[in-house]
Amino acid sequence: MAVTLYRDGQGPVQKLSPWQKQQAFEKGLILVSETRTVELPAGRHSLRFDGVAEGLIPQSAAIEGLPSGAVERNYDYALLSPGTLVERSLGKPVKVVRTNRETGRQSSVDATLVQGPSGLMVRTADGVEVLGCSGGAERLVFDRAPEGLSSKPSLSAEIDVPMAGRYALTLTYLAIGVNWQADYVATLNPDGRTLDLLGWLTLMNSSGTSFADAPTQLVAGKLQRVPVNIIRPRVVPVRRDCWPMDTTTHGQPGMAGAMDVGAMPAMAPPPPPPPPPPPAPAMEMRGVVAANRVMAQQSDLGDYKLYTLPEPVTVAARQTKQMAFLDEKGVRYQRLYVTLVSPWNDYGGDQPVRPPQVVLRLDNKTAEGLGKPLPSGALSVMETIGDVPAFAGEQAVRDVAVGEPVDLAIGWGMDVRMRPRLVEDKRADKTTVRRTYEVDLANNKSIPITVEIRHDPNVQFFKVVSEPAKHDIRQGQVAWRVTLKPGESRVFRYAVRHAG
Repeated sequence: MAVTLYRDGQGPVQKLSPWQKQQAFEKGLILVSETRTVELPAGRHSLRFDGVAEGLIPQSAAIEGLPSGAVERNYDYALLSPGTLVERSLGKPVKVVRTNRETGRQSSVDATLVQGPSGLMVRTADGVEVLGCSGGAERLVFDRAPEGLSSKPSLSAEIDVPMAGRYALTLTYLAIGVNWQADYVATLNPDGRTLDLLGWLTLMNSSGTSFADAPTQLVAGKLQRVPVNIIRPRVVPVRRDCWPMDTTTHGQPGMAGAMDVGAMPAMAPPPPPPPPPPPAPAMEMRGVVAANRVMAQQSDLGDYKLYTLPEPVTVAARQTKQMAFLDEKGVRYQRLYVTLVSPWNDYGGDQPVRPPQVVLRLDNKTAEGLGKPLPSGALSVMETIGDVPAFAGEQAVRDVAVGEPVDLAIGWGMDVRMRPRLVEDKRADKTTVRRTYEVDLANNKSIPITVEIRHDPNVQFFKVVSEPAKHDIRQGQVAWRVTLKPGESRVFRYAVRHAG
């Protein structure tokens, strides 16, 4: 078996609501390819692949290696359970086993099953009886399970075999219920200019199917998808449907118990999986990577990026698994303190002094110590105080191509203050206004810092008409950077013109 995982494109599950997390698991896609060698006699036969993924998309399935084409295909999703056992055994002989409450002895009666699984009725020599309502211990015993019922989902095909022989058959299909994302840990070094970046591929299997010892690949990028409705495997319980007995619990929800069918307990659908755990602390993860330097290898797959795990892995049912794919030391970054000025705010009166956003700016270039494609995911930042790592913030990270800058907003600065003020607002002509802003800057830290003032230009006829330093564009916004010495305060003044 070999598997390839595709992401759902909603971003890291850490930032999703519980409902969105379930949707993310449902939309995650896996391509499964498995080869089985079988002995086929001549003639028409029903060939069944047991244990396919429970989220299988039937129309995507393809079987290669058949001596002739398949006549028909069937996806069997009614799993062997007490309810389906009863459903498929209606009208067939069964045994009713009763236990005497006084002596403990068991007795059996031959019967025919006539109704179920909601309300069990059998026909015996004494007439038609309703089971599970007498208060005594009784159960049904079946000689065998009906044909076509399996404990796992199966895909079957009717095939014509012109000549008996041994055939290697390859089944390939798509299924939902398996997703992946990247998780990063950035550890800031004491020099204040570089960080160490670890990257992990987090595989999340929310389905009830395990993929054992399989060569595994992951595809990064956003694929065009067509929504599909998946028929989930059906697990049916057996329930009593008894007449009223004038008890205080009659009619109360949850009082109808499950009927004992043979030795099989009533089954219920499994609960949704828990969210994946956060990445391990940076120091611990660095030790794991150092102990095992073999990491996932990245290559190109058309317009996407392909990550191949170094060895086959088992992606167990309802399991989260992590494999390292990135370990870069000494990546250069710049710490900035950023505030945004909006043209829709008049900044009148006594505006509160607000803390700026702390941003770590990286350039994804080889010269800056990185230069690797970064698939989207979640990034945690650790800052070492002495020998003790401390959590410094986290952020969802988009797909970042090589050569592209990336800003990591990790929190808000406590010792830096930036307060914008609208000091002049006058009409420039019939269609535009000229507005002059002053931004009060204060650095109360013991080290020099760089602040970045951003102005939103998303208004018609926008233009910068006066500035003390040349601006550039950051994330679609006009940006100025100012360096402040320890304890320094300064006023930054500029003017813009736009429709108004």
